[in-house]
Amino acid sequence: MVLEMQKVLAGEPEEEQDPLNVVREHCEQSEKCVRAREKLELCETRVNSRSQTEEQCVEELFDFLHARDHCVAHKLFNNLK
Repeated sequence: MVLEMQKVLAGEPEEEQDPLNVVREHCEQSEKCVRAREKLELCETRVNSRSQTEEQCVEELFDFLHARDHCVAHKLFNNLK
């Protein structure tokens, strides 16, 4: 709060960040999200290394999004004004 007031008083433009993006970035650093992202990246690497495959990494993507959104759901409303 003090830093924000100093910026306003100094005439600096105030940058507003979307609380959802801030919480998502924080949650992506959690252990569950890191493991889910690693699995997703391994799948993407495997799929991209093949010329013909039907695999699409949908399950890994959903696992990552579920882990991140589960974390966000518990933290987002604490950060809203």
